[in-house]
Amino acid sequence: MDRETEQISAGMRFRLNKFGAGRCPSLADMIGTVISCSQSNSGVTVLFDGGKRPTCLHRDYITALSE
Repeated sequence: MDRETEQISAGMRFRLNKFGAGRCPSLADMIGTVISCSQSNSGVTVLFDGGKRPTCLHRDYITALSE
């Protein structure tokens, strides 16, 4: 786990990192927004651009987009 995953917050724009792309290849090129972060476990709820339903991912799978 790297330090960047500790700074995930709702509203953050993200993409999957290499680890996440390896685990979820169908989502590898997608970009989205973090909807909420779980305090009790390592899940984050995200909405991919163009998506209609949120998806839950492990926080180690995503990395923030630089503005």
